[in-house]
Amino acid sequence: MSGETNASSGASAMPRALRVVLVGVCYLVFGGFGAVLAYVLLPLQLLRVRGEAARVVAAQSLLHRWSRRYLRFMQALRVARPDYPPLPEVLTRPGAVVVVANHPSLLDVVFMMAALPRITYVAKQSWIDSPLVGRLLRTCGHIAAPRGKTPADGAIALERMIGALQADRALLVFPEGTRSPRHGLLAFQRGAFEAAVRAGVPLVPCVLDVDPPMLRKDQPWYDVADRTIRYRMRVLPTRLPTEGANGRQLCASVREAIAAALGVPGEPAAQPGASAQPGPAAQPGANAQPGANAQP
Repeated sequence: MSGETNASSGASAMPRALRVVLVGVCYLVFGGFGAVLAYVLLPLQLLRVRGEAARVVAAQSLLHRWSRRYLRFMQALRVARPDYPPLPEVLTRPGAVVVVANHPSLLDVVFMMAALPRITYVAKQSWIDSPLVGRLLRTCGHIAAPRGKTPADGAIALERMIGALQADRALLVFPEGTRSPRHGLLAFQRGAFEAAVRAGVPLVPCVLDVDPPMLRKDQPWYDVADRTIRYRMRVLPTRLPTEGANGRQLCASVREAIAAALGVPGEPAAQPGASAQPGPAAQPGANAQPGANAQP
């Protein structure tokens, strides 16, 4: 077994300078993909589609296919290798569901969109308003969430998430609100869990593994790995709304399950630059905050 692993590692080895160039190419191609999708392919795809719900479904389906193609491109360059798991029925059939996951890499959203056939991403407002990606996000029905610095911001985001669930959308939220620390897990914000409870929909916890680490918080893009990165998702047991937990209890139990699956300490890691005040998951009223997953 170890011989196979070593052979695989050796097959993926390449000079560091070349790997930096290839990662840079992936960045440039990503920008090109986004522009072509937003301004050419999506308008063509939606020419004969009528009705907002049908347009969102068609747009998300196109984004799913192109996310897979982009990751296949990264695999061809031996930069990253995606590993998609079998999905439970709740993630393959139409219907409202909340998906939450840890957030180890900048590429997580693309990977999740490639892994899941339909997903509505909770993105920060500046991304939705961006001239580069905003058109793409809006057309695909992704939700704008304020930064969550005030209770009013959290209430707005929670209302939007519940509205999307009532429209039978599948929501993707990274409840840490930013990328995970290298050897730990930040406190979870409770907005996604409150939305699932109030809308009465299933919640699916997922665990993302990136080995070796890539594009983490404060990690420059040119700090490349010495081998092909394995990108893997594990799907944990679905939490059903009939289990009786409130948003706070659901948030705590799901965070504990994800931490255990990752093999990291159960106590939340300190966020760089954070004060000594309690984190969002412990603050009164934090249940309305969305855990805005688009924050860098």
